[in-house]
Amino acid sequence: MRIKLLVIALAAAGCYSGAASAQTEIQWWHSMGGALGEKLNVLADKFNAGQKDYKVVTAYKGSYPESMTAAIANTAPPRPDTRSSPGATT
Repeated sequence: MRIKLLVIALAAAGCYSGAASAQTEIQWWHSMGGALGEKLNVLADKFNAGQKDYKVVTAYKGSYPESMTAAIANTAPPRPDTRSSPGATT
């Protein structure tokens, strides 16, 4: 059900977009292997074939824990607040 909602949301976003000069590529990381992964690829292919503004590229990132590790690793760590650091002078 979530996959269908995402595909519908992506299609709706395409309906409301203005004139775009280049296709926007969307990287869709997932943890669905086997038959579910194949169905997800078919959904992305159908979405891509139905419009030209966006291109969904699916990428299997391993099991759920592996996928979460990759997502966390690709986020920037928070910057330390130097104003409250011990020994900081104002």
